[in-house]
Amino acid sequence: MQVIYGVDSRYVLPALVSAYSAHCHASHPLDITIFGDRLNDQDRGHIQRVRDACGGGGLAISVRDFDPSAFSEYTTATRTGFPAASLVPLVLPRLVDGRCLFLDADTLVLGDVHELLSFDLGGLPLGACPDIGQTTLLDDRFLRVRMSDIFRPTYARRKREAQFNRVLNLGFLPGEDYFNSGVLLMDCAAIRSDPSFESLSDIERLRPHFHFMPDQDRLNEAFRGRWAKLPLKWNVRPGVHADVGRRRRKFRYASTTFLAQMDEAAESPHLWHYMGGKKPWKKLWGYVQRRPAFRDYAPLLKEFEATTGLKVL
Repeated sequence: MQVIYGVDSRYVLPALVSAYSAHCHASHPLDITIFGDRLNDQDRGHIQRVRDACGGGGLAISVRDFDPSAFSEYTTATRTGFPAASLVPLVLPRLVDGRCLFLDADTLVLGDVHELLSFDLGGLPLGACPDIGQTTLLDDRFLRVRMSDIFRPTYARRKREAQFNRVLNLGFLPGEDYFNSGVLLMDCAAIRSDPSFESLSDIERLRPHFHFMPDQDRLNEAFRGRWAKLPLKWNVRPGVHADVGRRRRKFRYASTTFLAQMDEAAESPHLWHYMGGKKPWKKLWGYVQRRPAFRDYAPLLKEFEATTGLKVL
């Protein structure tokens, strides 16, 4: 099974930890491909070290160069903090044959990814998990009066305008029909035959999404209503237990199916996705590290460092 990562130098080691976690929980050997944006000799040395340490156990890792020149306008025009390598899913169908599983580098795999390989996409070009953080955009979020409207009116107006513009660019309110692109089961052959494929990575189509979540919004725009929903346990954010606690208020408009999957994700996460700024390989506050997602990362990281001799923290 092909598992794909797209990284620059900052995310090489986290991606290797993620790949190692997938390897540890896989029922069959994995074929990992890292698409690297201007990786240096040290980065490639780290990859070789993991390959040497784990290759005998069925973990194959290859490196391919990712050319970001097609997205040069994006890298110079935005301050989102997302590297050009985060746009790899937009060009992946041109680079890979058959099915593959794309994972963000800031993930930790606790389940057998071969379960996803056999997942029935029902003839659809890709599978993904709904984005928990976007589900609440079905409620009165755009019209509700906030404290910032009173005390910071200029800031509130600009933020609301940005939210409206994002929805207009997407063409729909996100909700449960909006997926997170950190875990993508992609049928590359089916995507290549899809009418939206030729313009998927077009810079003109990508430009309206520059300042939000570029690859994710562009993919959702292109495949709206034409993606299979993977079980939510395969893309779980660290705050899922708090989400469950806020079900009656924050998720009052969510479907019963979504709520049941959110409960399952909290009880038995198969993949942690460390979205946002709090990354487990950074030194964080103690209360953050006490979250289950961070507690799960610590022993795996310790095992990875002992096996490979690499130091991540």
